Amino acid sequence: MNHDHKPAGSAAVGHGLHWRGVIRTRRAVITTSLALGGLVVSLNFGGLLGNPDSHQSMTSRVIAGISAGVFLVGALIAVRGATDDLVKLLTGRISDNRSAALRVICLLSGYALVILGALSLVRVPWEKLLVGGALTGVVLGIAAQPVLGNIFAGLVLLVAHPFTIGEKISVQSGPLGGRIEGEVTDMTLLFIELHTDDGKMLLPNNAVLGAAIGPPARETAAA
Repeated sequence: MNHDHKPAGSAAVGHGLHWRGVIRTRRAVITTSLALGGLVVSLNFGGLLGNPDSHQSMTSRVIAGISAGVFLVGALIAVRGATDDLVKLLTGRISDNRSAALRVICLLSGYALVILGALSLVRVPWEKLLVGGALTGVVLGIAAQPVLGNIFAGLVLLVAHPFTIGEKISVQSGPLGGRIEGEVTDMTLLFIELHTDDGKMLLPNNAVLGAAIGPPARETAAA
């Protein structure tokens, strides 16, 4: 009797999780649409500071202010919701440390977009701010090139998913000094941690992304 009810219970749980995912997706789409709509409407009515070239009625200012509030609230909810959905989607595929780092990156990127939208509402020329900071960004980018390269490589590995934690792999790469075999014990935004016969080894994501990855030689020979 109990065995007959388990498949039905599992199907019900899976069905419930599916609908939860659908609801979260629809919620993210709705909040994003509200935020974009509020931003467009507020800008069309002169933003929070009004249009200096024309006299605006109190009604227009009220509409602009309410629309700006809708944009800010909707954008913040959308950023947090999309970040939570992405982290939940990747739960079990990546380590807790990597999941936390990915969450921070997504939140910072989303909040940066919200800040740019808010600057537009108060008529701050953020385009000039971006151009003025371009030189600083280039200098910082060159200085942080190894770190940024590993982060982007880590994101590519996260999406491509060539291996998982607990899997035994073989990495063949010239920059790494040849073939390295071991068990994947952790995956961060900067390194892949392998447990080899010689102990723990940290491989940069950038090097792993450009390496040939396959099963260990012993497993290949046994097969």
